[in-house]
Amino acid sequence: MNGEKSDPLYEGAWWDEHCTFFSDEALWERGGRKQLLAYLRSFAGEPAGCRLLDVGCGPGIGTRRFAELGFCASGVDLSPGMTAAARRTGLDIRLADGCQLPYESGSFDYTVACTVVEWVRHPMALLAEMKRVTRPGGGVITAILGPRTLPHDDAFRRLYGEPANYNMLLPVELHRALTETGLSIRSTTGVRHPDVPVELYRQMDMVTKSFCSTMWIVGADKPAE
Repeated sequence: MNGEKSDPLYEGAWWDEHCTFFSDEALWERGGRKQLLAYLRSFAGEPAGCRLLDVGCGPGIGTRRFAELGFCASGVDLSPGMTAAARRTGLDIRLADGCQLPYESGSFDYTVACTVVEWVRHPMALLAEMKRVTRPGGGVITAILGPRTLPHDDAFRRLYGEPANYNMLLPVELHRALTETGLSIRSTTGVRHPDVPVELYRQMDMVTKSFCSTMWIVGADKPAE
């Protein structure tokens, strides 16, 4: 934010080092990201012609997958290296901070953030921007890592004063953040942790299920004016 002290852990150059990892196509062919694609297709109904913004698009693999579903997809990312790789997809990709999106209000039918909200310095500002650039009656879809994932374990060290750029955002906190942003949650789905039996997972209440998920996906609607 304006006037805020710079922190390398929240700057784009930090993410440049992870471009190779996020360029792996297999990430979108299994697990949480594959389920996100199915969820988005169901949430949006008929995507043909719908404008979609992939916030924190990384090297653009997800943006391209969204386009293949039928969306008119664009992407934005803070990392120069990620953005350069994403532009090679041939799609509209911009270098920008997700908390200050370079688009007019209501520019998109849907905005999507896949494992992004929990990594930024100001999650509420990011969600507010996603809402702003989404048209009235459109949707905001967020996917965050579940509590039983490695980043949560790594971020625990910040309680000892060690640096970390992961906000340890819990699913219940994401629900509240979306609601306080003025969005209406329509549906949720989780990606079951492999250690949890399938039948047990199906019987869990929402809070317990979210804790036993490697990824938690929430679809919310922006009120129509």
